[in-house]
Amino acid sequence: MKKHSLHSVLRNIVCAALALLVVLALPTGWLYDLWAGTGAEQGQQPSGDVQQLQRQEEIETCFLSNAPVTVAGGELAPCPLARLRDVGQEGTHYHHNGGAKRSVYVSEYITADYPLSAWEYALQRVAAGGFYNRYYLMELGDNSWLCVYFDDYLALTGTDTYPIGYVRYTTTEERWMLKQMAEDYDVNPVYVLDMYRHGKVNWMVDIGLRLAVCVAAAVIVWSIKKTVSKRRLSTRGE
Repeated sequence: MKKHSLHSVLRNIVCAALALLVVLALPTGWLYDLWAGTGAEQGQQPSGDVQQLQRQEEIETCFLSNAPVTVAGGELAPCPLARLRDVGQEGTHYHHNGGAKRSVYVSEYITADYPLSAWEYALQRVAAGGFYNRYYLMELGDNSWLCVYFDDYLALTGTDTYPIGYVRYTTTEERWMLKQMAEDYDVNPVYVLDMYRHGKVNWMVDIGLRLAVCVAAAVIVWSIKKTVSKRRLSTRGE
């Protein structure tokens, strides 16, 4: 009986840890986008008069005019770079563990070697999927490629309707990554189409939301197990 109880406890701990990992790794951006609406602002669903960027020669024009644009959606190639959804999370964070003050540093970017292997891509998605968005190259209509940045849940769910973005200059980290990929792809490392609605996520609120989901799920599972156990005992008593 004790062995069985120990086995059950260990199994429950493992299941809870896996569930927590999954919940913390899943992007929640779709929740914040429920109220984004349709219009011409960054991260919104495009209205009918928003230009679709289709050729590489249009990229610089869109940048110079600072016009809101979207893309029709082409083949995606994952990049070896990810960026925090809430850049305010960057920096050193302190916590107390067993009376000792410990610190952890959160980087704005996560980089990997290029070319990015399938297992590295999967590992980074699990380890950082809850807080980082990955960059992608998207194939345009003229078979060239454009670096795009959007909320990662769109890559998981799949879509042909991407949000509105603005073409901007790349940062140092973005440009370094794109220069490596330019050896294999026809991509301009100077520009990125940024379709992410910056400021929509507060990392502390987001963590609280995820933990609340874990607690609610645990309560539901515990209630179900308790109900099943009572029914079993009632059946045996009869």
